Amino acid sequence: MTSPPQPSSLLNSTTKELSGHTIHGAATLPASYITRSPAAVESEPVVKEEIPTVDISLLRNGDLHQRSSIISEIGRACREWGCFTVVNHGISEKLQREMVEAFGGFFNLTEEEKAVYKMKNIFDPICHGTSTNLMGTHVRFWRDFLRVTVYPVLYYPTKPIHFRRVSEDYALQTKEIINELLRAISESLGLEESFIEESLDLASGSQILNGNFYPPCPQAELVMGLPPHSDPAIFSLLIQNNTTCNGLQVLHNDKWVIIDLIKPSFLFLLGDHIEIISNGRYKSVVHRVMVSSESTRISVGISILPPTDVVLAPAPRLLESSGSPNEPRRLTVKEFLALKYQNKGMNSAMDLINM
Repeated sequence: MTSPPQPSSLLNSTTKELSGHTIHGAATLPASYITRSPAAVESEPVVKEEIPTVDISLLRNGDLHQRSSIISEIGRACREWGCFTVVNHGISEKLQREMVEAFGGFFNLTEEEKAVYKMKNIFDPICHGTSTNLMGTHVRFWRDFLRVTVYPVLYYPTKPIHFRRVSEDYALQTKEIINELLRAISESLGLEESFIEESLDLASGSQILNGNFYPPCPQAELVMGLPPHSDPAIFSLLIQNNTTCNGLQVLHNDKWVIIDLIKPSFLFLLGDHIEIISNGRYKSVVHRVMVSSESTRISVGISILPPTDVVLAPAPRLLESSGSPNEPRRLTVKEFLALKYQNKGMNSAMDLINM
């Protein structure tokens, strides 16, 4: 049997390379990946709970009472959880599977083929990288990623060859769901249905596909795929491959809740931008990713981002009704993103803009 290729440098390798490389014992796993201790793992409260479910078809086809009821459910889920399962959305399981497989095909390319898209700038329309740096320079996480801008211009890697077709179909169909949810969230806050879209100038924004690859790790209990964080975005819709590893966990009532994502549903994750617009009424959900020693997990998220010069601020109506004499700072999307990465330990968007 041919041995897997030896990485030229463990610290310069992707996690896929490291996973394919036979690693024996903690001493040979790069120390920068070891972010958890067995004692901490045992003491953490991790539970299984059912998160809210939203039937999005009732936003489209329900009567006025049903639509009003679903909007109330969305508001309650955003307020109490910051996440929910989206069902009856109209996107075929076949297209979802093809999208995950397209990302899987990319991650299975040779390192040389993927290197063409190596991240140079976080705003690159296509960027591939490994790990992430949310906690410090010397800390790494067990994850490779590919981020692709699909709107207003459709970008795509040239391999695998079906990536373009699938990503274009997927982006178009999920855009409808995103728009429906944006309108419903606005209404749930007592705002005009177009408020979020117009205040964030989403007509001039971008739509992003994020693929995350979490290969098996021989010491899965000591590493993390992603550390606890909230997303600097409006919200994301997430799917994943068929895997025995339910690695995603959300923080709810000081406990980590394991997310069991059942196909063909989507997982909705509320981001920082909505927390700010809602003046803290809705909280961006803090989540993390665990990895497996046996199976590979691939997740695909899609979201929309405002232009970087758009100002993030609470909706005036919600600011007035809060009774607070202090008005939060007004930051552009670009300024907020910079502040977020300067203060890696803070997860609350409102804490950041009130600094």
